[in-house]
Amino acid sequence: MDTIHNVTQLLVGADVALTALTDLDLLTAPSQLADGEVAIVDQANRYLDGSTAAANGLVRFVQRSGDKLIQSDVLDLTKITQYSITSSAAETQQLDYVGFNGTTGDLDEIASNIYTIRLYYQEMLIAGFMQQKIKEGFYKSNAVAASYTQATVAEALVKSLIANYSREADKDISFGMTASGANLDLGTGAGTVTFTKGSKYVVFGTAIDDATVNAILGVGDLLAVSDAKTEAMYRVVSIDVPTETAELSHAYQGETATIANATVGRVLAATAAAGDYGVKLQGVDRLFKTGYFASRVAQWKTTIDMGDAATAIITSTAAYPGVGTGDAVATLEKELQADEYIYRGDVESGVVDRTDAIPGNSNDYDIQILEYAGIILNGLGVEVQSPKTLEVAWKTGTNAVAADVAAVLELLLTAAGVTYTTQAANLT
Repeated sequence: MDTIHNVTQLLVGADVALTALTDLDLLTAPSQLADGEVAIVDQANRYLDGSTAAANGLVRFVQRSGDKLIQSDVLDLTKITQYSITSSAAETQQLDYVGFNGTTGDLDEIASNIYTIRLYYQEMLIAGFMQQKIKEGFYKSNAVAASYTQATVAEALVKSLIANYSREADKDISFGMTASGANLDLGTGAGTVTFTKGSKYVVFGTAIDDATVNAILGVGDLLAVSDAKTEAMYRVVSIDVPTETAELSHAYQGETATIANATVGRVLAATAAAGDYGVKLQGVDRLFKTGYFASRVAQWKTTIDMGDAATAIITSTAAYPGVGTGDAVATLEKELQADEYIYRGDVESGVVDRTDAIPGNSNDYDIQILEYAGIILNGLGVEVQSPKTLEVAWKTGTNAVAADVAAVLELLLTAAGVTYTTQAANLT
């Protein structure tokens, strides 16, 4: 990296115990550090604990990765232009509603009308050629009033969207029907209900015709995995008492789950008929695999054409890619290794040299960022300043190494006469 312009390097600090090194100990072997430990050394590779100023203000960051020591460029502390620490922030998925959004809204009931939901979607995989796609859901009502109720429109649009999107290799948007009707407990005692992803059938752990709490389950009732008004609901189209199974209007789109009867969302058929309805479009956490699939969130623009007299609205919450999530750090680690010695800009190339970041959005990292001027000589011997960045991703927790490195860095900056301000410094 020393002779490369405008690059960023990432080191990944694990939540490990601090090794008992003392100031100016010579660091010569990986075994002197715990795997995943990060330390600051001088140009002679001597460990610095802040007691001694760095000679000429020059330091390196060193990370042990397995049986190797990964070293940063030499940093001139007086050339640091920005020092900040960014706290982790969770990834969130885009969420759109057309019509009822859990609180308000409805769908229009218009005779002889074509209802259209249109999504403008940016493909993110090479398999999809990273092109913009247009995906649509349709429903055509006729002149018979009973055929174009809100319930019919919502269910038909959801089925159309599911069918259209089933052709995509990456199922990163889930479609569901929302309803405003009041939820009641299932009348099936203290048992459970199992919803299976991709199946139209839900299986009851107790007698499906038990009316212990409320009326027994009936055809036309709506079911959901929770009683939240924002939950996707499914209409019961048939019931098989011998097998304790209910058939749903369309295949369950969520992750397989077994839910206690008392927490299953249920709307009686008569109540459901009088309620408002909507279509829910929910981004799904995408498959992540280091070296093959990057950490990205699905993003799209929802538009509707519900007819000339339509009043339906769209409620939209934007996606957020997250900061310092395990997937995001693992993606960044793979990408930035290309700057170290060999160019590989393609995230999905499958080539990975080291994988110190722990994937998974439940794994959080605080990111310590140092922006500095790298000094190199051009062919005529003239000094050229190249803006560079060093990032250290620290696994959150009781990370003693993170706190120690931050403290040592601040002592060294002070000794070098550098005035600095850290942002959101919470490396603990």
